Amino acid sequence: MADAARGMTVALVCPDGFSILLFCRGIIAELLRIPGARVVVVADPGEHAREIEALGVTMAPVPSARFIDPLADLRYVRDLRRVFRDERCDIVLNFSTKPNLYGAIAARLAGVRHVISHVVGLGASFLPSPGVRGRIVQAVVTRLYRHACRQSRHVWFTNRNDLAFFEAARLLRPGQAVLTRNYLDTSEYAPGIVPEAELAAVRRELGLVPGQPVVVMVARLIWPKGIREFAEAAALLKDRHPDTTFLLIAPAEPPSVNTVPESYVRECEKDRRFRWLGFRRDVKALYALGDIAVLPSYYKEGGYPRALLEPMAMAKPLVTTTSDDCRGTVDEGRNGFLVPPADAAALAEAISRLLSDAGMRRAFGEHSREKATREFDERAILRDAFRQMGLSPDTA
Repeated sequence: MADAARGMTVALVCPDGFSILLFCRGIIAELLRIPGARVVVVADPGEHAREIEALGVTMAPVPSARFIDPLADLRYVRDLRRVFRDERCDIVLNFSTKPNLYGAIAARLAGVRHVISHVVGLGASFLPSPGVRGRIVQAVVTRLYRHACRQSRHVWFTNRNDLAFFEAARLLRPGQAVLTRNYLDTSEYAPGIVPEAELAAVRRELGLVPGQPVVVMVARLIWPKGIREFAEAAALLKDRHPDTTFLLIAPAEPPSVNTVPESYVRECEKDRRFRWLGFRRDVKALYALGDIAVLPSYYKEGGYPRALLEPMAMAKPLVTTTSDDCRGTVDEGRNGFLVPPADAAALAEAISRLLSDAGMRRAFGEHSREKATREFDERAILRDAFRQMGLSPDTA
């Protein structure tokens, strides 16, 4: 396929510009390694169009609704089909749920035969105990995925459990699946990557004293990410670790059954040691200031969450849950601790063990960095994935 890909146009379909910059830089770089390849990024760029185009790609703006919306989704399929035809796309690589569900349909309508669906999580639609409406949504999404898989040459997973779900539901053909780990750029997320002047500015903004213990959680503002458990753990540790600040970096979510009301986190902030920062662009600086990274998630993650991989690569000790979607980031007792989901007391105890032992934090952080570079570096993982999909220029 590497020879056939020469001079071809590849469409990378993603929901929005921020996701392109956060998750897809490495994919773009790998696509551009294919001799003669031209990459068209199809997404709603928001304010990021120039930054995306600076990656060496063509930007094709196409908005999409975040949740299932029949009329908006029909427009999305129409607009994707138009882009694929106008740009004369030879390959379509869909990234995440909405592009996977509708990008394959649009590609077939546009006559594109080489489609790759990149599954990076099943998401809230597949949480346990969804209720009647949730079961209907699950059935619709499963049916759409069945159609998308039929149109795809490869379906690329970063989570073994997601692959098992697709196999159990008989959504895949033999030999169609590609399985890798999740991945990130470990040179971009590294100890010492954030300048001291930037760290000092963030400390001043947040009123943090140098040396003051900081526990960081980065997530979406939904209950399955463990927001309640994090807040309750902070409250439980009020007397044992009175100087510790707990920072929650979580953008507000549109209303849904899983959304954490802003009133809840505002109430938690009455304890001044707990801070909700909403959405932040300086997450690396916040990781760098943190002593411990926490994610008590029981959400259906797409591979191991970046909210664990990023601080791991920056040499931080981790506390997360024993859920299948999180546990692989922790070598128990070497770079962090695992606790049961929905157990604030166990979470508080694990955090306390790390807060009480600076030497343990340093040793765990060193192991985190080593583990991240050994197991999750995106260059090796992406090149292996592209080789499995026949897109590697190294096989030309």
